[in-house]
Amino acid sequence: MVEDVAEALRAGRREDLIAGYGSPQLWKRIREAPHSGPALAAVAERAGRWAHAGPEPLPFSLYRRFAEDGSRAPFEDVYFRRRRNRLTDLALSALAHPHADLGPLEDLVWAVCDEYTWCVPAHIDGLLDPSPASRHPEQIDLFAAETAFTLAELRHLFAGRLSPLVGERIRHEVNRRVLRPVLTHPAPWWESARTNWAAVCAGSVGMAALHLLDDTPERPGDGDALTHITTRMIEAMGCFLAGYGDDGACPEGLAYWSYGFGFFTVYADALLRRTGGRIDLFDDPTGKVEEIARFPERVFLSGTATAAFSDTPPHSLLDPGLAARLRRRFPSLQPPPQDRLATEPVNSMGSWPTALRSLVWAAESQDSCPAASGPPAAGSSDRAASGHYFPDVQWMIASATAAGRQVAFAAKAGHNDELHNHNDLGSFVLAVDGEPLLAELGQGFYSGRYFGPERYDILCTGSQGHSVPLIDGTTQRASRQACARVLKAQQEPGHCLFRLDIASAYPVPTLTSVVREFTFADGRLTLRDRITADSPVDVTERFMSFVPVVLDAPGRATVRGARAALRLSYDADAWEARIVRHAHTLRDGSVTTVHSLDLQRTSAEACLDLRARPVAAG
Repeated sequence: MVEDVAEALRAGRREDLIAGYGSPQLWKRIREAPHSGPALAAVAERAGRWAHAGPEPLPFSLYRRFAEDGSRAPFEDVYFRRRRNRLTDLALSALAHPHADLGPLEDLVWAVCDEYTWCVPAHIDGLLDPSPASRHPEQIDLFAAETAFTLAELRHLFAGRLSPLVGERIRHEVNRRVLRPVLTHPAPWWESARTNWAAVCAGSVGMAALHLLDDTPERPGDGDALTHITTRMIEAMGCFLAGYGDDGACPEGLAYWSYGFGFFTVYADALLRRTGGRIDLFDDPTGKVEEIARFPERVFLSGTATAAFSDTPPHSLLDPGLAARLRRRFPSLQPPPQDRLATEPVNSMGSWPTALRSLVWAAESQDSCPAASGPPAAGSSDRAASGHYFPDVQWMIASATAAGRQVAFAAKAGHNDELHNHNDLGSFVLAVDGEPLLAELGQGFYSGRYFGPERYDILCTGSQGHSVPLIDGTTQRASRQACARVLKAQQEPGHCLFRLDIASAYPVPTLTSVVREFTFADGRLTLRDRITADSPVDVTERFMSFVPVVLDAPGRATVRGARAALRLSYDADAWEARIVRHAHTLRDGSVTTVHSLDLQRTSAEACLDLRARPVAAG
């Protein structure tokens, strides 16, 4: 493979990597386009503010906080403001305005080059060890790799405008911190990972090498280094793809699909450009890459609500550049409706590489106005019924139009040792007109505790914060052995039947089966649970919502959202109902109140039939 990669790289040109990305005509179109123009104007306005204020410091007191109390936010908030806000705004604005002063951008690049390490503390081995096995500045996590990619690309894009000393500082620091360690240290664990780490790290390291290394008379050894790094990063991308099943589903949800597969797409596109089409990571005879690319159109429910299992938010937007580039390669992909496309290129997961391509790729493609470029996406308001079953991750999704409302349903089986796992066998989402009224809480506040032994004591990750039973006072356990047994998965447009046994998730010795059955038809959901044990057990059937739940009458409750509501009915003689309020810490650290309908009884054979149908919000 090494020889093939070397030959392909020799056949291409480094200049082709970003050919046209700095074109004044391209940026004029971006400034004038109705979808990107306002966003770029906001970028320029923010860049003007950044130009008059220096970057915040990253002192040791912030660096050490994670070791002391597990707090990630004090350091990471400053770290990401430098990159995902300030640097990206300044660089985009400078590209859009070719005569802009690069002084503030150069100052920021210099400050990033001054940082002790480009890793975030939560990812550093031997954080406070003065002599770690691998020196802190030479450790490579997601964000050290992204930083190397970003600086190397800025050096290439702004060649001729950037101070030669700043450009040389970039080259030196990227080599010292990332490229040389890749070449001389043992291979990092992420090179063989079957997770998003492989895509983001390998894509970023590979891009830094493509930008900085070339076999020229001035640097004759670069060609061998570039071939070596490129070969390994391509192999790492193979490991990333191997982490997906044939169904193309990302068990971490749409946000992490965008992050990992987005970096895969960036690197694949760059290799095509750099090698004149000779290296094509999209070329997959099994069709798996296209299935992965199709994931978004299958997991949107209604509006921006998604099948939000694991650490992904309940609502998501697609990057318009990524969507356009994938449709360019796979024309059979449905164009997403305009209201599902992000208008802000600098988002919470975004960084320089994705923000740049969000604007450029959309502008280069006819899909810059995707709502008018083809039929509506699955689940959009113009389609009466749709659905999909993912056999590898065991997700069932269905949607239908009922009384003029878009009603969509998603449920999961799987196991409780998934990537970014929640203990959530049998959990589900029911959304009406874009509101997930029975909901997954999604990702919580990332901290040492969130990724430590106490993870499942937290509401949104433990089963106590999902719409699943609590049995004999126990919640579901985290284990690969805690896995659902799918008894039936039947799918057709607007209708599905999904039956599973989730008893293995509960550490209750007397429990014999927990069979949960979902029937979704014509916009109505019927949930049927049959819980059997050798002796009576206490059962609490819990149903979670972001919005208030009201007990209207015996056997009836209403979940009332802003645009629609759900009417829930059950047997009041068999189940005692109560409403519980819970504190939920969101990804940004703020705390909100969420609600649950709890139905309780004690029995050796507990049977619940819950029916949910949409009604008017008023």
